Order: sequence, then structure tokens, then C-alpha cells
Amino acid sequence: MAEGVTFLNPKRRTGGEGKLALADLALESGAGDTADGKVLAGLPVKHINEKAHLRAVHEEQFPHWIYLLKRRFSLLLYGFGGKHALLDAFARRVLIDGGVLTVNGQAPGLTVRQILTRCAAMLRHTSLNHTRGDPEVLMHQLQSARAEPRLYVVLHHIDGPGLRTAEAQGLLAELSACPCIHLVASMDAVNMPLLWDRQASAQFNWAHFDVTSYAPYGHETVLVPSLLLGCKEEQAGKGAAVVLRTLTSAARTIFRLLAEHQLSGGDLDGDDESGGMTFQALFRQCRERFLVANEMALRSHLSEFKDHRLLQARRGLDGAEEHVIPLQASALQQLLVDMEPAA
Repeated sequence: MAEGVTFLNPKRRTGGEGKLALADLALESGAGDTADGKVLAGLPVKHINEKAHLRAVHEEQFPHWIYLLKRRFSLLLYGFGGKHALLDAFARRVLIDGGVLTVNGQAPGLTVRQILTRCAAMLRHTSLNHTRGDPEVLMHQLQSARAEPRLYVVLHHIDGPGLRTAEAQGLLAELSACPCIHLVASMDAVNMPLLWDRQASAQFNWAHFDVTSYAPYGHETVLVPSLLLGCKEEQAGKGAAVVLRTLTSAARTIFRLLAEHQLSGGDLDGDDESGGMTFQALFRQCRERFLVANEMALRSHLSEFKDHRLLQARRGLDGAEEHVIPLQASALQQLLVDMEPAA
């Protein structure tokens, strides 16, 4: 798991000794933390009775869902409306005979390896540091584990950005086929099943349920303003801080070098065009600090920054390519304070 991951929020299930922990791979921030979230929360709620009836109808299926899970089916919930509250209620009321790991598939930087690591840690009752390793090694540990104790993996948004590849879905399919693992997932992207070949579909062994609720997408859209739409500079900075905390300390140090160079080269309004840094200049500083061994390693870090939209390339006044962080100086200064994980 990436060093300094801050969206791991372990909790303990109350009652009963020897039970596995109830843990979350999710963002710490809530849907109401943003200005947009507060505005949406203030909108009038319509059709309250009809929505409550739909919720009650879905909750009546809980006994059937747990019956299918214990017979080696995985559950896939789809339909219009937020599904987070329904899945959370199912996990807390019904999944009481084993450990429960809830995963927010929308979390920035989330990887299948992180999910496997947490599963291995919970089942082996060891710390995360003792179970880090190659996904194949982690998968072997999980496949060789006994069917008891059970571990229920509640995956919100199996179609999340970090999981939307055939490789990631293949690993999740293998995970769901482990004797000790029971998977419950939600999905909103209608074309997501295209990533599942015959083998993955057989391993998932899905039981599909339409849980249309017309509930607001509160938890589902908490990251949209900061990471996808970039509506506000402040929210963009907060989103960047969340992403940077999931990266290694070396990656954060490289980003800090870029940021400090940009701040020293531009004015406080962020309008100066001289704040960018060339690759060779950055490589020299990284080599002096023993952050990278070669140019390929540095390019890998820069590509990761660009994938998360933390970095852009442009031509400087002399025609050389420069790397620039697309934030104004005030937001960039605050980001340098917020980017380090809590001790």
C-alpha cells in the first residue's frame, strides 16, 4: 500500500470477542464538507414517502442477500440513485458473523493491491506492514485461508476510477472466489460488465439486484467538485492534498521541489510565466537528494502526477519544456501544508 495512505479509517465492531475488525477504505471527508455539498443539502427533499417505501422494499431482501452470499454468490447492486446508505445498513445489520471491509471505489489513488493488503491483514490479525507485497503473494495468502472466519468486502463503486481496468477487475474476481471472501458491490456505469470476460464472470458469480432508490448521490459525488470538475481553486487544492497523501514520501518530496521552485519563480497571484521547472533541472535536484536513481524513475513520478492532473507540461520562454503545477500561488502554498499525512 502506498506510504502514508490517509483514507484508511479502521474501526472496531462492538460486541463479541474474537470478531474481525470493521474497517473502511474510504475518504475521511464527508459529502457535506464542500460549499456545493452544503448547498445541495439545503435543497427541499421531494417524494419522501415514495423513497422510504422503495428503501423498505429493498431492505426486505436482506435475508435473501445473505442467503446467496453464504452459497458463494457475489451481490451486484445497480439502479438509479445513491446506494451507499442501503449497503451500509446491510453491512451493519446483517453481516455480523464475520469481518466487514468497506471500500470506497471512488477514493483517489485506490488500487486493488490496497484492498488485498487490507483483506490479508484482517484475516491474519497482523499489521499492514507485515502483509505488504506482490498482489500474487497476497492473493495466494487469501486463497489458502480457511473459509472461517468470513470476511465480507462491501465495495462501493466497483466501477471507480482506480478499478476500471480489466487487470483490476480480474484481481477482484479472483478475490471474490477465495473461500473466506464474500463480495457485495455497487455499480453505476452501464458498460462496466464489458470488462468481465467469461472467466471473471464465473469467478464473480454475480447475483444482480436492481435497487433503484432515487436517493441523492451524496457520498458518490463527494470527490466530483475537487477532482473532476475543478470548480474552485480551494477544492482543487484539497483534492490534490488527498491524492498526494496516498503517494510515497519520495514522490511527495519531488512534488514539493516543483512547488517551491514555482513559488520562488512566480508572483503571489500565480500569473508569472517563469515558475516552471525543466526536467533536467528537476533531475539534478532529485539526484542530489537521492530521490531517484535514474531518469526513468523520475519520469515515472511525473507521469503519475500528470495522471492525477497535478502537473502540466508547457513551453517556456526559451522553448524548453517546463513542468508546472496548475494552481495559483495561494492554493499551492496551502497545499504544501496539507499534503503531508498526519503523524
